[in-house]
Parts: sequence; structure tokens; C-alpha cells
Amino acid sequence: MKNMKTNKFLFLIPFSFILLFGCIPQPKDVTDQIKKANGSFMEAFNNGDAASLAANYTAEAKLLPPNSTTIEGQESIQNFWQGAMDIGIKKVVLETIEAKGYGNTVNEIGEYTLYAENDMVIDNGKYVVIWKKQVEEWKLNYDIWNTSNPPPVARAKENDTVWVVWNIIKPNKVSQFEDFNFNYLEPAVAEYYPQMRSSVRTLRPIEPNKDGTYTYFYLMDPANSVDGYDMILPLTAKYGEEKAAEYLNMFTSCLKGGNQEWIITVQTKW
Repeated sequence: MKNMKTNKFLFLIPFSFILLFGCIPQPKDVTDQIKKANGSFMEAFNNGDAASLAANYTAEAKLLPPNSTTIEGQESIQNFWQGAMDIGIKKVVLETIEAKGYGNTVNEIGEYTLYAENDMVIDNGKYVVIWKKQVEEWKLNYDIWNTSNPPPVARAKENDTVWVVWNIIKPNKVSQFEDFNFNYLEPAVAEYYPQMRSSVRTLRPIEPNKDGTYTYFYLMDPANSVDGYDMILPLTAKYGEEKAAEYLNMFTSCLKGGNQEWIITVQTKW
């Protein structure tokens, strides 16, 4: 009799789980509804109407932008988006990847693209929004996003050292210099000396000098004295000693007089 009771109890356990989990509501695909709500958001933004844009949020909504504190409430949200418009963001495109409804809330995952004038892309990334239904309309309740672009390269701070190197290129050697710089040197530095790559910028001239030469600048900003900036190091690491010497000769033959010139500077407070 005791064993029979035990078996009956064990039989009821899975049956209880069926009853319990059978009552949990399953998420509903509401992608089309959220795409429509996002259409209202994009229309307001692209029209430069921050007030209408803020009306797409609940009264207690929160923005969680990257590199910022939390922004709460429609008035603060309006001010935030107005500031974004004022700095030159002209258009936003939202693409819903997934939107699952749970009663009066929806969890959305999507991707965004921001544009300046003339449809120039200035940022793209991904976002998560928790929507809330109010009077048969979906409103943004929590809005968080982050860019998919790499972080900006750190630049020199006050009192950091900056090297300014100029390369005066012969008129008939511009193509050769760019070939060396972008097809041989830069890939080698990026692969073997990433810290060096992150601190160097190259500036291309718009017009020739009076004598027909072209001045290209390297900015070591900030200068990294640990790795140094000897071109032979990354060239040898990637191509071997023989090819590195060949490519270095390719570079020096472009220079008027065969030499670079440079100065060492210090970053001021602005």
C-alpha cells in the first residue's frame, strides 16, 4: 500500500508540471505593430519635430544612451532629441529584428542608422526597446542603444607629446608614395604594431606646392616612445628583411632630397 501511494505521487509530479507550464502565456510576434510604431518615431525625427518624437514615449519613459546618464520623462527626452537634431543628425532609420509581445509589453531588438545632410551615414548600431501599450497605442518605455562602430582613437591630452612629420613628395612619385603608404606600410603596422597604428594619422594635401611637390603629413598623436615609429620594424615583421628593404627604398625614392622632416610638439589645453 505504501508503494502504491508513492507511485501515485510520482505520477502526479509530471502532470503538475504540465498544468503549471501550460498556463504560462507564450510570446506573441508583434513585429508588424512595432514597425508601424517605429514609423511614427522616424517620421517625427526626420521632420525635426522633437515634441512629436517625445510623444512616442510614455510619461515615465527612460532613455539609456551610451556615454550618458539616464534621461527620464517626456520633457527631458524631448530636450535630448532636440540636441541631437541641433548638432546635425537629420534622419534615423530603424529596422526591427525581433518584437515579442507579453500582454501589454513588447521586447524589441533592432538596428539603427543615423544620417547627416545629403544622406551621409554618421553612425549605426543596435538597440533594445521595451514598449508599453497605452490606450491601444504602443509607446516606448525603456530605450537603450549602442554603436556598432569601433571607439574613437584616443588623442593627445594636455602636455602629451605630438610629433609632426612632413614628407615632401616628388610630383611624379605621388602614386608610388600612396601605394607604399596604404598598401604596404599601413597593413604591416595594423597587423604587427596596432598600438603604433592607433596613434598615427596621415594627412593628404589637396593642392600641390608651388614647385609641384606634394606635402603629406604624419601626426603621431600622441607620440608613443615605447614602440617608436621606425618603418623598418613593421615592414620586416610582415614581409621579411629583403622585401622590407625594397619597400623602404620605394618610400625614400619618393621624397624630395631623400629625407623626411619633423618637429616635436606638446599638446596645449585646447
